[in-house]
Amino acid sequence: MDSIQEQHERAVGDTFIEWYNKQSGTEFKYHGRGADPPDLIYRSGSQQMLLEITAGYYDTNNATMLWQNARSVAGAADIWISKNPDQKLIESIDATLAKKCGNQYPANCVLVVSLCPDITDAEELDAMIPQVKVPVDHPFANIYLCGIFPASSSGSCGGYYCWKLA
Repeated sequence: MDSIQEQHERAVGDTFIEWYNKQSGTEFKYHGRGADPPDLIYRSGSQQMLLEITAGYYDTNNATMLWQNARSVAGAADIWISKNPDQKLIESIDATLAKKCGNQYPANCVLVVSLCPDITDAEELDAMIPQVKVPVDHPFANIYLCGIFPASSSGSCGGYYCWKLA
């Protein structure tokens, strides 16, 4: 794993934990990297939260563009175009869940699926959440879908949103 991916996982984990602490009144703080799995460990007193971090993208080209730009790859695309991007995002989330849920994880591990929704606002994704297929027999204590969303044309402000899927 390269340092860019490690930085990404830590940023996703820290943002999620900040949101989680506000929602639940807890005080989890970063403790360290896990044995992979999990990716990250957060602690609050004697409590421990194990996080497995993964991502969902609109499609492979979107993922390639984002990661190449994050790594400052010369000639990386700076625009991305797709047909039916919202549906592709749901399909990507489903594929990511199927892949992650087929693996073994430590007890009480939480899966955080991070999105980079350039063109889907939180209201649109919220309406599509019922389409997401969470495998019934998954190994996670909880599964969350989160990301920093753009402002919507209907007037809602953008920002960090998180949904508990399971």
